[in-house]
Amino acid sequence: MPYVFIDRQADFDALVTKLLTHKYVSIDTESNSMYVYREQLCLLQLASEHLNAVVDSLSVDVRGLAPVFANRHIEKIFHSAEADIKTLKASLPVKFENIFDVMIAAKYLGLKRCGLENMVKEHIGVDLNKKFQKADWGRRPLMREMLDYAVGDVLYLHKLRVIFAEELRKKGRLEEIQGQFAEIAALEPGRNAFDENGFFRVHQARQLNGRGLAVLRELYIAREKAAMERNKPPFKIISEDLMFRLAIAPKEALEKLSIFKGVTGYVLINHGPWIKDAVHAGMKAPEVQFPKRNIAPEKRLHFEGIRERFKLLKAWRLETANKRNMLPEAVLGNDLLEKAALINPKTAEELRDIKGFGLEKFSLYAEEMIKALRRKQTK
Repeated sequence: MPYVFIDRQADFDALVTKLLTHKYVSIDTESNSMYVYREQLCLLQLASEHLNAVVDSLSVDVRGLAPVFANRHIEKIFHSAEADIKTLKASLPVKFENIFDVMIAAKYLGLKRCGLENMVKEHIGVDLNKKFQKADWGRRPLMREMLDYAVGDVLYLHKLRVIFAEELRKKGRLEEIQGQFAEIAALEPGRNAFDENGFFRVHQARQLNGRGLAVLRELYIAREKAAMERNKPPFKIISEDLMFRLAIAPKEALEKLSIFKGVTGYVLINHGPWIKDAVHAGMKAPEVQFPKRNIAPEKRLHFEGIRERFKLLKAWRLETANKRNMLPEAVLGNDLLEKAALINPKTAEELRDIKGFGLEKFSLYAEEMIKALRRKQTK
């Protein structure tokens, strides 16, 4: 299907003018989070009634799309809207109104294979090219084949929307799902602040002694600094596995870094100096221990109660999903179940104020959730 590639501001501004007259626009984004320290919005794919476009968002100012996204009379169609909306909001000040997420719709209909490739193949009979799924979209120039791939992610969203909306209407779930869409549209991008204590979460870190943890901490912080300076993701600087092995044998690392698996010639030349500095700092620093978790008996009982209620609510959710022929996560997400388990509600009204619950889900599920919790308590 024909499309236009837009990398000039005048052409983009003309595109926005056209979109403001349309009833819907299908949207997808491509970023370069796997290749840089600070993620960038690299491409914006758009498809509407009479046009298909791939926009080079590194070459044009895409803030002009804000009125389109905020216009409640123009439906914005996504597959997995959460990621795209967070990416777009991180790049430009924007509010979304009137969205439709075909992946969420598929889950409401009980479809187990909700990937775009699977759904396009099953419902439209087209094979999508996924060759460039992990491409570096920040590199220029872009090959024509990459642009063809990118536009394919929006070409069939409207057809899927029509199919799924009709099925939802037949099942009486079209109004119900709108509440879920409104919650997704209101999402904001998270703050990716560096956590200096993140080294505790490194795989196998608990196998290290106090000295090893001190070395791992210095390596973890130094790697982040190196990633920031080189504008690369930390995992592309050195791996967590290498940091762990260096922390096990820091003396050997200082004596002959090249003996460690993963220390290539490139790593030795480009990162060897700061790696040795970090190991040396870790050898001199006070030993580090994992934080002790001394939980009082009454708190332990409290946590066990939360865990038990969460387990009960998950069982209720699975039963409800099976009855309604939906995927469990389309009934309620784990975050909402956790919040409900935490407050230990005695009445349905207590669930009303849980953020993200929504009026539709409250009316559908609040009483059932209380009954599920009461059944266990009365046994």
